[in-house]
Amino acid sequence: MALKSMVRIFLISCSALALGSEFVLAANQELLARPHIDYGRGVLGLPHLTYDVVNGYRPIQMSLFVPTADNGTHPVVIYLHGGGFTLDPDGDEGIMGNETMVELAARGYLVARPAYRLSSEARFPAAIEDVKIAVRWLRTYAKDYGGDATHIVVWGSSAGGDLAALLGTSCGVAAFDRIDKLPQRVGLSTPALDPKASSCVDAVIDWFGPIDFATLDRQALPGSMGRHDDASSPESALLGCALPKCPRALLKAANPISYISASSPPFLIMHGQADHAVPWQQSQELYDALHAQGIAAQLILVPGADHMFTKLPPAQMQAQLAPVFAFIEAHSGRASAALLQPLEGAQRGE
Repeated sequence: MALKSMVRIFLISCSALALGSEFVLAANQELLARPHIDYGRGVLGLPHLTYDVVNGYRPIQMSLFVPTADNGTHPVVIYLHGGGFTLDPDGDEGIMGNETMVELAARGYLVARPAYRLSSEARFPAAIEDVKIAVRWLRTYAKDYGGDATHIVVWGSSAGGDLAALLGTSCGVAAFDRIDKLPQRVGLSTPALDPKASSCVDAVIDWFGPIDFATLDRQALPGSMGRHDDASSPESALLGCALPKCPRALLKAANPISYISASSPPFLIMHGQADHAVPWQQSQELYDALHAQGIAAQLILVPGADHMFTKLPPAQMQAQLAPVFAFIEAHSGRASAALLQPLEGAQRGE
């Protein structure tokens, strides 16, 4: 009798696996029918999906990296690109480029890389408005791509790090949520976004983002790349005024620290201490403000690393991804907890 029961259980398991395989195959066939990139490793790329339509601007799009190797649901990771608020590298960002997005998708995450309006197109707060719409879009439609938007981790580098931090701390800030301007249709047949879908995120990774524009030049290393206070700087272009002449209220509004509260999400912050584009003290400021509110935050300062962790040996540059992957796993809803191990030679905020 026990043997018969075991055989029956085995046959039922095999049937379930077969049904699961058919489900995956059907889902993949639907994706394959769309314009896509096959990255291998069970990952399909879906580029140029329009997620936002704002009158007078180009369609605002995102790329998805979709895991297709199983029939499970996949937590969502959003990556916000750098480029000084002035350009979109479109996946060409060194260790933050397409290869890493594919690696994350192969680990079982639905990865979204949304574009946003650049400073030449619209001034602050246009970009943060856009990425909040991207979060709402994913909470509405991630399931159509095998995603589970119950947990969303956002990761940004440089300008994208600033936006990721602002996205994390400004949960519920009405000034950045275009509720009354949600796109009614995206493309020709997509229904309106759910206005009840939250634009908040569950965890934030900030890589060397500018945070407090008012203190950038004061903290800059000798020989740094340009002056942030100049009217032509990326931050001045974003705000529409030379930083020293910007209203204090505008500088405060653009600073993620202004919105930190006891309910802000966990943060992982990483920065090179030889950064000649964005001073590492910007990350220290953010960490200190989060810590003061009791937020679970971790700061990793990397000696000898310039902007984008350049000037490091290739293996050490690649190693900067390890804490990112661990943090994402810890806050994806797939693991109850994970301890981040410090990188060799890294310093942490206390």
